[in-house]
Amino acid sequence: MLFFSQTGQQGMQALIGKCCIFWPVLRYQQLFAVSFNIPSTQKVSCFSFMTSSSTALPVDSKGTDASPNKKRSEIEYKGGAGWDEESKKISEGKLHFSSSGAPKKRLVSQVLSRHKFTKVQPPEKPLQADEWNRLRGNFQSPEIFEDVMLNSMVRCNSPIDVAKSLLTYVAKSDGDVGYNLLIKYLALCVQQQKTAEIRDVYDIMKMRFKILESGAYNLLIRGLSNSDQWRMALTLLEEVKKVMTPSRTNYESCIKAASRHQEMNLACELYHEMLAKDLVPTLDVLQAFFDFSRGMKDAELKKELFGILLYLRENQVYPHRTFMRSIKLWFESIPGETWRGHLTNIKDSGQCPVCDHQLEDSDLTEEEYNNLRERIITDVIHGSDTFRKTSPQLFHAVNCLAKENVRLLVLGRKHMLINSSNWKQDIMKQMQRKADFFFAENISEDDAFLLYATLRSGKHCKFVTRDFLRDHKACLSDSLTRHLFRKWQRGHQIVFSPAAEGKYINFLPAFNYDCVVQTTGDTWHIPYKDTFEERYSYQVPRKWLCLQQK
Repeated sequence: MLFFSQTGQQGMQALIGKCCIFWPVLRYQQLFAVSFNIPSTQKVSCFSFMTSSSTALPVDSKGTDASPNKKRSEIEYKGGAGWDEESKKISEGKLHFSSSGAPKKRLVSQVLSRHKFTKVQPPEKPLQADEWNRLRGNFQSPEIFEDVMLNSMVRCNSPIDVAKSLLTYVAKSDGDVGYNLLIKYLALCVQQQKTAEIRDVYDIMKMRFKILESGAYNLLIRGLSNSDQWRMALTLLEEVKKVMTPSRTNYESCIKAASRHQEMNLACELYHEMLAKDLVPTLDVLQAFFDFSRGMKDAELKKELFGILLYLRENQVYPHRTFMRSIKLWFESIPGETWRGHLTNIKDSGQCPVCDHQLEDSDLTEEEYNNLRERIITDVIHGSDTFRKTSPQLFHAVNCLAKENVRLLVLGRKHMLINSSNWKQDIMKQMQRKADFFFAENISEDDAFLLYATLRSGKHCKFVTRDFLRDHKACLSDSLTRHLFRKWQRGHQIVFSPAAEGKYINFLPAFNYDCVVQTTGDTWHIPYKDTFEERYSYQVPRKWLCLQQK
């Protein structure tokens, strides 16, 4: 349901509701014995890893090249997720590798079976083979015993020696350790920062596979980047580049490792490489630049950090309180400069009460507005496929706006003209006395009408909506237009906010100033949020960091 209002040349517009290969390898045996503490008299003569991962390829003993399947394994962690969340994915069986010979139904049933054992408690100390055998024999689904047990070890952060005793049992029983189990063991080693064990697992995997899949690389790079052998993570990153696009996690692990060791030029190089691959950095890695650059006198580095702040501006990214504090401390540590930071709230007029600086106006220039209007008509309205649901709370919204003595144009759908529990005709008649109506077909895209009507009504027309308009913003084909759209949205979208129990409707006015990172050279103003919660495009922070160079 869409509506806008006009009073003279200025108007208010509102939208309510939207809504397997065997071979003997002596070196391999030695690594296996070292990794899992198998007595030399019990070393197996040969074994293999079994996996069908599309990017985990067996080593070609004839020396010929093997090309990875184009379909990549999508076992990548989402950037910004903490290690606890990644461990949870493994312990819940979400990081699993299928057998190419297994029927689909069997695979599904095995995944479901894992979920029945999410509360299995692993032993507190290493067990002998007969003890593991007894536990397995008493297990309800012995075919997935080892898998479930290692999941639980990751979840409970069990001692490494306990996991080693299980893998020793598996190797002695089956003659090999499966890829899936090795990945889980690797996850436990990374979780506990056991660098030597991580190196051993990598050596074993590389001896069996010419190329690893993305999940293994994520774990290896993360584990090594947090150790004194962090440069090996850079080598692995280069290895990944040869077969696939590195993940954001890969880059950020290496960037933070370089930053921690004051290799800021390297960190910046990796950061720009990451951006060039259209990988969006997390706030965590951006904060690392400010944390580890504190007190460094380097003009180029300073320029890079200013560039990060402008990145926040161009992409309407708001740092959280911890990140904001890192920015403040970095500014105040710049050698030879006297920056001072203060936390404040900007006045409704857009003036900073600390430095009296007037923030940028949220209005677009005539040229910017006309360009935005034409691009939205071309890119969004002519190609929109987003549908929204309507809301019977429309009456309360119209009432509220009508009290402001503005002229309203309500854009609705024809189903509103049919008497129903949602759209009672006596209420509709009351609304029609307070506003003009235009009823579109029921299959029409009402949010596209909203954009059209608002933009055609002039620069000063505002709108009310609970829709974030993210789909339409994504339709815009270039970054400049998307930036103009966000700026226009911030300055023209009035937030529709029902009060407790839906009895009243509140409106938060649009900003008269642009709520993005701003600078005049000797001042910086940075809006920030208190928490890590996501803020959508019109939900902008009210708190600011004012930085002045005295």
